[in-house]
Amino acid sequence: MTQRFALPREDREFTAVQDVSFDIGGGEFVSIVGPSGCGKSTLLGLIAGLVPISAGHISLDGQPVDGVNARLGFVFQRDALFPWKTVAQNVGLPLLFRGVDAASARPRVADWIARIGLTGFERYHPHQLSGGMRKRVALAMTMVYEPQIVLMDEPFGALDVQTRNLMENDLLEIWAQSRRTVVFVTHDLEEAIALSDRIVVMTASPGRVKAVYTISLPRPRSVTEIRFHPDFGRLYETIWKDLKDEVRVGYERSRQGLAG
Repeated sequence: MTQRFALPREDREFTAVQDVSFDIGGGEFVSIVGPSGCGKSTLLGLIAGLVPISAGHISLDGQPVDGVNARLGFVFQRDALFPWKTVAQNVGLPLLFRGVDAASARPRVADWIARIGLTGFERYHPHQLSGGMRKRVALAMTMVYEPQIVLMDEPFGALDVQTRNLMENDLLEIWAQSRRTVVFVTHDLEEAIALSDRIVVMTASPGRVKAVYTISLPRPRSVTEIRFHPDFGRLYETIWKDLKDEVRVGYERSRQGLAG
């Protein structure tokens, strides 16, 4: 697949990703890593059907992506909570939008609030929650309607390290229970290794697939403890050799752009 965007002021097109091709199996946890501006978030938007593709195709279970697909869930970088609604109301909104009646929705909402460890906070509003708690609510909002595929765009990037590790473990536990397919975008290679079955490494813009690595570390995993596994460092070193050159290219281009 290739994605281009018009730049009217410059009378030209910008190619965000070019000739990208990879497969994701059902139930896999796949992370996409690459330098800033390589089109990682663009890829998620294309998979989600949020924007039409410029060239090529994307298919889900053999069917072409043509618009937003109800089987997909999306967790954004910033939690998209409604500030005037409570935790329970936020978690229940996706069910309301899908026409689920209140009687059926209530136990599902309660179940997911319990799963994310926020029982007792049902009537709290987002401003009364910590960043990690808000992120848990955002995760529950996506998972409550049981999407087959979950797209995650750097969901934990703004959290402190301790909260981030807790959220990563929560995510792994939820994923292990349901085995939904997860496509996870991150700048953090350690995070990608700790979470994933496979990692897709992207080149500097325009983003292409440089390499795909299988992460054969044992499961179940704790993201803090798995870093001490003897193969973790070897995997990091191998993947970083591919990634660091692209990060350097992206950095130099950004410097040239600032200088210009």
